[in-house]
Amino acid sequence: MRNKAFGFLAFAAGLAILVIALKALNWFPLVAQKDLMRRYGDFEEMRTTLGIAQVFVPSYFPEDFRWPPTGILAQGKPYPAVIMEFERSAEGKTREVGMMICQAVRDDFSPGGTLAISRIRERATYPLKGRSAILEVGSGVKGEPCSRISWREKDVRITVLARLTPFELMKVAESMLR
Repeated sequence: MRNKAFGFLAFAAGLAILVIALKALNWFPLVAQKDLMRRYGDFEEMRTTLGIAQVFVPSYFPEDFRWPPTGILAQGKPYPAVIMEFERSAEGKTREVGMMICQAVRDDFSPGGTLAISRIRERATYPLKGRSAILEVGSGVKGEPCSRISWREKDVRITVLARLTPFELMKVAESMLR
């Protein structure tokens, strides 16, 4: 009986050491290379860590959305990219990401996540304060109305994706440009 209890204790200790080792292996790349995609606690932490000089932020937020973003993901390598997630803040609304703003040097950057247009009903070019933007209107994964606008600003591609009407989405995008 004593050997059985000792064996169980040794097995549990070995399992705990294995879990800690796996967690350390998962954590090590993030520590060794700080430029990989990771979540940041606030906007300034992201800017100072990655040295990203300019991030376009909206000055207009529709009802239910507020600054600061509820989630910030960013990377410095292989190319700079920033993802800002905004959850709905109104009472009675589910706490899910309702708006996402992505900025990346590469045009083919895809942020992934739960917010996506699953079906595009209409796609058009839209003049956005002298820039040529692509406006897409469709529905999300759950069938909810969803819109996306994307344009190139200097050396970054900016994409605003939200569970909003196209009119509200354009107001957000226009507020990002001066």
